[in-house]
Amino acid sequence: MDKKRICLIGSSSDLGVEVAKVCKSQNMFEVFGISRQESRNKSLYEENLIITDYESDKEMIANFVAKHNITDIVFFNGFIGHNNKPVEKIVEINLSIPLSLINSIEKNADENITYTIISSLATSRPRAKNYIYGLSKYILEESIRNRDVGKYIIFRSGFIRTKMTADHKEPPFAKNPEEVADKLIKAIGDNEKKVSIVYSSLAILLLFHVFKVIPLSILNAIEKKLV
Repeated sequence: MDKKRICLIGSSSDLGVEVAKVCKSQNMFEVFGISRQESRNKSLYEENLIITDYESDKEMIANFVAKHNITDIVFFNGFIGHNNKPVEKIVEINLSIPLSLINSIEKNADENITYTIISSLATSRPRAKNYIYGLSKYILEESIRNRDVGKYIIFRSGFIRTKMTADHKEPPFAKNPEEVADKLIKAIGDNEKKVSIVYSSLAILLLFHVFKVIPLSILNAIEKKLV
């Protein structure tokens, strides 16, 4: 069976590196990367494209994907911010960049590519402390649900201990990148649907649905005590 050819956008991120390691260990994927800095583990990739800016270099990225006949793309771009600031950066990284890249890639690439986005529990109920972040992720989810081309995996991971989250208080059920990487790759390998929603654990699935129904005042009170 031919190997899948997976491209990790944001390959130098903590989770991106762990996913590349899992791909290599399973010997089911040829792994390609795209990042703004050199990966710490060059041997994990067939090729790692270094770019300056995701938006201005989107044509270069699209050509890279087409050149290597990529079958699967994972977006690791993410930025939480603090108290909904800076707004522009939160929206750009979590919403604008992934959508812009998908639009560019679709022009030249195989229409059967599977795109995986790392989403968040915050999409269940954007709250005062993370309203912009949660809303950006929510709009991204809704945007890809209605696309005609490609397949999509929405991976709701919960809190992952990475450089991006290092200065944020850790909630219950937090995970290390290596714990999440296995689940993510399994989701990609098993996917057959047009749009799939996958949770990193049963606890995260349950929390997502609890957040949707619990009164917001109670949710905010619990959140203050926990984090």
